[in-house]
Amino acid sequence: MRGRRSYAGVWLAVALVVVAHLCQSFWSGAYVGDAQLVTYPQHVLVLTAHPDDECMFFAPTIHALRAHGVQVSALCLSQGNADGLGHLRASELVRSYEVLGVPAKDVACIDDPRLQDGMQQKWSPAAVRDVVKAHMAHSDVDTILTFDAGGVSLHPNHQALFHGAELLQHELAATQARAVTLWTLHTNSWRIKFGGALVSLLQRTEPRDYLFRSSLRAYVQSLRAMYQHQTQLVWFRYLYVLTSSYMFANRVRILVQAL
Repeated sequence: MRGRRSYAGVWLAVALVVVAHLCQSFWSGAYVGDAQLVTYPQHVLVLTAHPDDECMFFAPTIHALRAHGVQVSALCLSQGNADGLGHLRASELVRSYEVLGVPAKDVACIDDPRLQDGMQQKWSPAAVRDVVKAHMAHSDVDTILTFDAGGVSLHPNHQALFHGAELLQHELAATQARAVTLWTLHTNSWRIKFGGALVSLLQRTEPRDYLFRSSLRAYVQSLRAMYQHQTQLVWFRYLYVLTSSYMFANRVRILVQAL
C-alpha cells in the first residue's frame, strides 16, 4: 500500500511538471506592466560576470529580444578562471551564445586583472564602468541588460555589474554624451527562484517591468546552450536547469536616466 502511494506521488509530481511545461508554452511571450514599455530597444548589450550567466539567468530575455528583432551583443567581464579553466570557459561562452542566436563576432569576454572570478573578489564599480564604457565607445548600444543590486544569487561579482552599469548610466546622462537605458534582472526570493516552470507562471509584473516567459522550444534551446559549458556540468547544475525559474522566465526592471 505504501509502495502504491509512493508511486502515486511520483506520478503526480511528473504530471504537474508536464502540465507546467505545457502551460509555460501556452503563456510564453513578453508581458509588460506599463503600456508605455511596448517599444523595444534597438541594440541590447547583455552584461554578465561569468561564462554560463547568459544561459543560467538571462536566456528567456535573450530569446524574447531576438524574437522581436532586437540586436543582441554580449560582454562578459571575466573568463571564470577561479578554477584555472578560463581559456576553456571563454570558448564555451561563445558556443553558448551561438546556440542562443548571438554570433561570435558580437560576443566579448574580458580578462582584466581587476575583474577576476571569485566570491572573495571585490570588483570596483568604477572598473566595471570603465571597461563597459570602452567596449561601448564604437557601438550603437542603447540598452544594457545586467543583474540588479541583489545579483540574483548575492554573488559580489554580479552585484558589482549593477553598480558599475548604474555609474556609467549616470555619467553618460550627466555629460549628455548619450542616453542609455538600464535593464536589470529581478532577484527572486528562494521560494520563487527554485519553483521551476510552475512558479514562473505565477510571476507578475509591476509598472516599469517586463516579464519574459520562454516557450518549451526556447527552454530546450537554453538547455542546449548550457550544455556548451562542459566544464560546469556538475550534478547540481542539472538540478538547477530543471528547478530554476530563471530558466523559464525573467522579470526585468527598466531604469531610464533622462538626459
